[in-house]
Amino acid sequence: RRPTVLPAADLARLQARLDSRPASGTGGLSLDRGMTVELLPPALTPVRASPRDPFSLPLRLLPDAFGTPAAAPVERQTPLSAGDAARIFLSGGLCGSAAHTALVPIDVVKTRLQSDPGRYAGPIDCVQTLSREEGLSAFTQGLAATTVGYALAGSLSFGLVEIFGRAVRGAAGPGNALLFSVPLLVLATIMATAFVACAVCPFEAVRVVAVRTGGSSADALRAVLARGGPGALFEALPANVLKEVPFVVAKFITFDRASAALLAAFPDVADASLSGTLSLVAGAVAGLAAVIASHPADVVFTKSNKDGGTLASAIAEVREAPELLLQGLGPRLFFGALLVALQFYLYTQLRGILGVSKADLTLVWDALTVLKT
Repeated sequence: RRPTVLPAADLARLQARLDSRPASGTGGLSLDRGMTVELLPPALTPVRASPRDPFSLPLRLLPDAFGTPAAAPVERQTPLSAGDAARIFLSGGLCGSAAHTALVPIDVVKTRLQSDPGRYAGPIDCVQTLSREEGLSAFTQGLAATTVGYALAGSLSFGLVEIFGRAVRGAAGPGNALLFSVPLLVLATIMATAFVACAVCPFEAVRVVAVRTGGSSADALRAVLARGGPGALFEALPANVLKEVPFVVAKFITFDRASAALLAAFPDVADASLSGTLSLVAGAVAGLAAVIASHPADVVFTKSNKDGGTLASAIAEVREAPELLLQGLGPRLFFGALLVALQFYLYTQLRGILGVSKADLTLVWDALTVLKT
């Protein structure tokens, strides 16, 4: 049987015979054990100036003679286990709840400006009026509904985007997944948002009523149920869908594109120590885009949660006074940039801590690693 690896003695004899052969010679060189080595033409035989130098071809090749190297190594996602999926959902729930809870005071100001536009001259006047008339506790209105509701919403939003994203890319196939990455991400996000909008609608209804009336989340829940029973919690569902779909889609798409642009412009941010900075910057940009895309629907949603309000009445009110669409835009832009930046920062960090980061769930094969180093 012919061995797959030459012993050291055979290699030494081969080297001696090659060294004694004229440089311009061609043909075969017989070895022991019936093995034969065919010599390459001199122009294609790698050479080196000294034993310490790397081998190189004596023939000078044109750039890109063998094609252009890929911009990134070949990657493949590992299958997602039930435990991995649970940790991703947990990361989304924690980041969504923490980010929204931290920004409740800004959300209170935005909601007050939208629900009672004639009362305040602007965001600063709203803050001063609330502090003077209702005290600092006014800025925690709707806190309980926000904390619980957005733990559920964040879990579904981030978790289902990951699940549906893998599903649609798998169904499309590797080639289409590369060519149509953005449309496929849009599709996955819309599918996830349908679940998110339904899940968060009751909590948003309670939060809006709590902020508008100045009561607690428990008082607001009782008021909503007294007004129309459990169904009243979902009265604003159409408006909530109209608000959540553009917000979540714009958030994920813009974050994906902004992250890619930042990585292309500043490759060093791919380092683990700078990944948090990347998430914050790309998240802030995504938050601004998400707010601009969804703000008209957010105004309609807030007005449809008034006593006796409906989607039709809210749209009619906005049509009569289009300037209402700008109510609360300033605080919401500030709120959205901070919110989404915090969400993606916390989400990235939590996934790393729980061992389900993108790197943990990706197999990488880079054939050019040795050449690059």
